[in-house]
Amino acid sequence: MNLRQRAKSSFRDVLLLLCALCAVTSVSRASESDPWTYAYIPLADSSAQVSGRLDLALESVIAEVNASAGERRLALDDRAVEFAFFAEFRRRNIRDVTWGLFELCIGTSSCDGWPEIERIQMYPEESVYHAAGWRFIPSRFHLASIVKVCGVRMGADKLTHFFDDGFHYFNALRSRSKNLDPEDIRRLSMAFERSYMGTRMTGILSRADIEANLAGVRFYSDIFSGRKPMIGRDPNGRLVQLRKPDICDYVTPHFDERVLPNEYTYSMIRTDRAVSHSQALLEIIAARETRSARLSRELDPADLKLIKAALLSRRIPMTHWQSDFPRPRMLTYGLGMVSEWLIDTDFRQVSSIFGFDPLKPGKLADRKALWIEHVEPAHAGG
Repeated sequence: MNLRQRAKSSFRDVLLLLCALCAVTSVSRASESDPWTYAYIPLADSSAQVSGRLDLALESVIAEVNASAGERRLALDDRAVEFAFFAEFRRRNIRDVTWGLFELCIGTSSCDGWPEIERIQMYPEESVYHAAGWRFIPSRFHLASIVKVCGVRMGADKLTHFFDDGFHYFNALRSRSKNLDPEDIRRLSMAFERSYMGTRMTGILSRADIEANLAGVRFYSDIFSGRKPMIGRDPNGRLVQLRKPDICDYVTPHFDERVLPNEYTYSMIRTDRAVSHSQALLEIIAARETRSARLSRELDPADLKLIKAALLSRRIPMTHWQSDFPRPRMLTYGLGMVSEWLIDTDFRQVSSIFGFDPLKPGKLADRKALWIEHVEPAHAGG
């Protein structure tokens, strides 16, 4: 191969890599949230509604898997049944969009058939990030709605981390070839959060996001395994629900970024200007916390009710990266991801988790062995 052909080949390889990494960004990703600005607005707890949607998701997939297996179900081993379950679960519930299904439907109250949940939507210009002149994405793009689940006030983005990102990490854990353990998942989750999919793009490292990822892995693991699995098999080989999911088994106070604080890095290069920006953001956050505490004490209940009603009635559409993100910035971030992929082995490994499809036909052999609890039909439900 001559030098010109080699240069063309190298350029083509870089282009293919850039396309692949841009595809990685299309998996469900969450927003940033601001839990400080409207902290004085009380919210009803939505754990029952979230658990109900999780239960509905499991029930519908169980019915579909049982129907599609038909007479073959007795011949299917537990690993094949689990594989079929999660392949159908992904088809129904894990969407290839910027924001996860739970965050989209709960955060905007825009999905048919979903319960109405009290949530606060915020315009970007109201946020602490905009006030601090922070990085482009968190200060100008869609912010996750604020909800209350299991007594914990959090951004609805934590539901994307729990429901969608947790799904990808769980399936990587089930892969023989990847040979990962739970500590690997924690390490890779941190690597992804620090990467161009997180801190390098937004200047924000959210440890609460990582906690939600790992809680999601525990949820999916508990569906068929653990001390009290949610699903078993009856003597006819059918899947049966042994107990209903409870989101409160997994949500902790660490989902709240006020409890588990973020790290803020305006620039990867520690200049005086970058340090000043980071300090200014922390001061604005502290001021918003003080203001919210004061308003919660001083506001007349009738005025508070009016403000809450106005916030709950908001219907702010989510933005779309492909149309709203300036192309020069997208190219810059894409090239940054390419360079990080080339030099950072952890980012390369975690990118493969979000890029590979462990549930395609023919991938069953890569699934680790699994034993599903076998029960009499009378033991199902609960």
